[in-house]
Amino acid sequence: MAMDKFRFPPLPNPPTRWDAQYMRQVLRVMENYFSQLDSRTPNNAQQYTADFFYGSGVHLSFPYGQFQSQTDQTAAAIDVAYAITYDASDFTGGVTLSSGSRLTVPTEGVYTVTFSIQFKNTTNAAQDIDIWLRKNGTDVPDTNSRFSIVTRKNAGNPSHLITTTSIMVELAANDYVQVMFHVTDVGVSIEHFPAVTAVPGTTPAHPATPSAIVQVEFTSEVA
Repeated sequence: MAMDKFRFPPLPNPPTRWDAQYMRQVLRVMENYFSQLDSRTPNNAQQYTADFFYGSGVHLSFPYGQFQSQTDQTAAAIDVAYAITYDASDFTGGVTLSSGSRLTVPTEGVYTVTFSIQFKNTTNAAQDIDIWLRKNGTDVPDTNSRFSIVTRKNAGNPSHLITTTSIMVELAANDYVQVMFHVTDVGVSIEHFPAVTAVPGTTPAHPATPSAIVQVEFTSEVA
């Protein structure tokens, strides 16, 4: 599309009275102008696609959603994969949450899925955590990330780790994705923390810590 450099053509000066010839000239000028908007392929203007977009794009809207969990989540066994669940919607723009863990998109496209999960380790050994994507109930190949969490500090003081990754995945309309996890010991779990009130000399006030946050954003059409 060749709309990066063009200028509206000057129109003939209007007469003081109605003039059919003048109107024909104006229509002819405008016809020529609009027929040349796609100047690289003027005979196929109905088939063009844009090469460049100019402007802020402030009014464009694409599917997105951000969801979080304020609930602790655990693994009952080390040989089972578990889906991260969410109980609150932060932002919704077409992407919806169902069954606690399913993030459904409204249109086909390439989407970016970003997660942030707060783990704790109560065991006296370092442990591993695997996190990957599942689409429509099937694991998405090559999406796993492995994280290691260090041993607890002491018997009453577990270690903590934030795991975060962004992954692009191709989805069709009404497909859903889930964020899955596996741990090498059930002593590793996902934990939330309530908001903290300031205590002079001890701690400042700070917001609650969700156990999990996930974002799903439309990135591009399917090539």
